[in-house]
Amino acid sequence: MTLANTGDTDIPNCCSRSALTSPPPKGDPLILSPEDCHRIADTDSFQELLSLRRELLDLSRLEGVKRAGEMAPYAVTVNLIHDRVIRQGVLLAVRHLAKMGVGTPPVPFAFLQFGSGGRSEQAVISDQDNGLVYRLPDGMDKRETERVEGYFHLLGAAIVQGLEQVGYPPCHGNVTCVSARWRGSTDQWMERLAAWAADPVWEHARYLLLVGDARVLWGEPDVVAPLNRQYRRLLAHNPILIGRLVSNTRFHRIPLTWLGRIAPDITGRYQGAINVKYGVYLPIVNAVRHFALAHGIHAASTLERLAALREAGVWPEPFCREVEHHFRLLLGLRLIAPLHWRDGTYASNSYVKLSELSSDTLSMLREAMKLALRLQDRTKKLLAAYPE
Repeated sequence: MTLANTGDTDIPNCCSRSALTSPPPKGDPLILSPEDCHRIADTDSFQELLSLRRELLDLSRLEGVKRAGEMAPYAVTVNLIHDRVIRQGVLLAVRHLAKMGVGTPPVPFAFLQFGSGGRSEQAVISDQDNGLVYRLPDGMDKRETERVEGYFHLLGAAIVQGLEQVGYPPCHGNVTCVSARWRGSTDQWMERLAAWAADPVWEHARYLLLVGDARVLWGEPDVVAPLNRQYRRLLAHNPILIGRLVSNTRFHRIPLTWLGRIAPDITGRYQGAINVKYGVYLPIVNAVRHFALAHGIHAASTLERLAALREAGVWPEPFCREVEHHFRLLLGLRLIAPLHWRDGTYASNSYVKLSELSSDTLSMLREAMKLALRLQDRTKKLLAAYPE
């Protein structure tokens, strides 16, 4: 869990334009200018915010791009746009409740992003995985506590409904702040984390992994600081829990034959295409996360975790550079996917047509898949070192 990026700051550490393997093309057809930031901040309806999101994330200006390396620099811009739009969505939800006579936030709170949003790795089309944390003052009576809880129940619903109108459907796993599981006071969250850690069945381990990817996107970071400390305490010197977390994530099948050929879908709508998200991107994300957890690294983004693994000497520097290189290119490849389908669906957002990729991108994809297989082998060896 990280407290970074709570206001109008850029995505920290490894996610800056200057850190990318190649500069953006001249002309920069996909940008987030200061004027665009003001336009987002000036929106006063979810419908207006939807129109602006579509405009800013319109990749038609990059039509014909077939190389992941050309698209990779825009992964940062895409995530900065998502951050600005989602923050404004939260603010619009707060304003909506005020207009409805519900009032303003009665206590300090923070809005959390989980999943790819928490890791600053969202694709162009993204769902919502989020939560709310609020801080109750000492000595608050039961009636006032119930009033505060009622407000944030309504706010959670307003945020989820509003973001859905803006183009972010709720995730299938119901990980949104409309759910009581992902909304609560600091004390409730502390108890929740402790309960999950004490009984690390598959579902509870999944919840803990989601919290590990969390990022404060809007609100007061101090509200979440105790959860950060609690999370680290629960994992410290707890090999059984670490082992459960590592074993929780199933190993996705890498669509690569034993001869080293990419194996696309052979029937159905995605015939001739591969699912980049599950076939290579998530296996790398999961492996880096597992090694970070095993070595007490609590950064949220994959690139930050990778940098910390290198600095700690967990992985050799050349290997870290190899993983970083392929991961950045995969972020670019994920941006190419919507250009191959143009149906605006979340499912198609993960598939790329092999026939429309350049030869060097196909070669990169093949090498990235081989790397993902090696990382899965490393993870299996890591898992063997932990008790059942």
